[in-house]
Amino acid sequence: MSDNIIPPNGFGFSTSDNSDDDGWQEMLRAVFGDATADDIADALKSQGIDPHGNLGGVLSGKNFTLITQQIQDMLGSAGDGPVNWKMAEQVARETITSKYMDRLSSHEGDDARTALRTASLWLDVATGFDPARGPSMAWSRLDFVAHALPTFRKLLEPVGANISRAFHDSFTTQLEHLPEHMRGMFGHPARFIGKITSTMIGVQYGSALAELAAHSFGTSDAGLPLMEGSSCALVPSNVAEFSEGLHAEKGEALLYVAGRENATSRLYSRVPWLRSRILDTVSAFAAHIAIDTDAIEEQLRSSLQSQEAITQLDLSSIFTLELTEYQQELLARLELLLSLVEGWVSHITSAAVAPHLPNAVALREMLLRRYATDNPAKAVWEGQLGMQLTPRSLREAIAFWDMATTRLGIEGRDALWAHPDLLPTAEDLKRPEQFFTAKEPSAIEAELDSFLEDLLSQADDDAADADDAHDTDSDASKAADTPRAAEATDHPENAKSSAESGRESNANSDEASGENNDDE
Repeated sequence: MSDNIIPPNGFGFSTSDNSDDDGWQEMLRAVFGDATADDIADALKSQGIDPHGNLGGVLSGKNFTLITQQIQDMLGSAGDGPVNWKMAEQVARETITSKYMDRLSSHEGDDARTALRTASLWLDVATGFDPARGPSMAWSRLDFVAHALPTFRKLLEPVGANISRAFHDSFTTQLEHLPEHMRGMFGHPARFIGKITSTMIGVQYGSALAELAAHSFGTSDAGLPLMEGSSCALVPSNVAEFSEGLHAEKGEALLYVAGRENATSRLYSRVPWLRSRILDTVSAFAAHIAIDTDAIEEQLRSSLQSQEAITQLDLSSIFTLELTEYQQELLARLELLLSLVEGWVSHITSAAVAPHLPNAVALREMLLRRYATDNPAKAVWEGQLGMQLTPRSLREAIAFWDMATTRLGIEGRDALWAHPDLLPTAEDLKRPEQFFTAKEPSAIEAELDSFLEDLLSQADDDAADADDAHDTDSDASKAADTPRAAEATDHPENAKSSAESGRESNANSDEASGENNDDE
């Protein structure tokens, strides 16, 4: 091997030191993509430097400093943390603008808000939960991105942290194969890798958020309650696309979807523990996701050899398929809760709109199939979280809520949401009759009864103690008013003397009285 040839490195391309070699540019394109690599080349040209010159000349002296500065400037906007959320929002907005841009006219906005208000009136007879306190809104897809981003970030941040650690380990190994003078281009390796990884994850998450915005009907249509607050909102352009090809009229489909949106909003706003329970379960699952480092290294090698930007890597294949026992428990709990939510929403929406919409039954079936199989959000969550957020027992849950309305009435049915332990289990959904038959009190009922019994017992004890204290104070007061009685109690001989003294005094008084009478 000649002295001016540098061996192939871990990235899969050679870096020979001659005028025809563009290895350093290949690396830049592989890491940053064509646009950024071109920006660095243009910066070199503006300084009178030929970016196609030999490697030793381009990467020496002030040229090296200039290239390093360009890279650091590019990475400077990545921010701190495992995910560059600024990049994620930018990518989401640019994706919507370039692929899914919609224009929300004032007429479409008015129709959506009117549908939400009308559906809310229909729901008043189907549920005891009051309407959401917030306003009824109509959103464009860009509006969806803005409203969904905070919760989307909360859900995916733990996953991003795991991915970032795994990429850091794999990328460090790959960088060790670079020549020394090229490694120096990136400054501090750990910082460089962290910036690259956070940008890459930000791009992935931004694309996923854009997909949700392009297909979601409203605030909770993405399978998870992404919106904070207690408002109702519809994305009319997405509802219109869904209604194309349906036998029902566009306005009828809008009203049905508005009914679902209202029902979901009422449930999450009036059951305070529900939203946090679902999101916390997802976060707990995500925090324990294992990353396949071999898959990461394979993608890195493939990307760098083909000069594909690392920021465009597919993260969906890096999750370990085997779940821990804890994750399986979390996933089963989440699937049950999502089934109960979707089942309740479908049940009361159908009951509320059936008298008003001729195609209510057909629309219900279309939406059930969408949520069970073709929901675009399903693919998004599977790709970003490595889990299938599917209400697997959806039809069983609908049957349960139907029976709950018959057996318990509207108020009794909705009262089951008062505490998570009052809801049916997965086994109860399979045999709902057993849930409603007379049986021993459930664990939560027994616990509540025991708590109330202890509380009442404590109250009785406190009352008894208060009575005893009152009697003691009363006795003390009497003793203070009659010191001779107290003295007599303690010294019987004094009591006898006092009694005799009292009798003598009375006798003397009688004698004096008699003498007075004689004088008269």
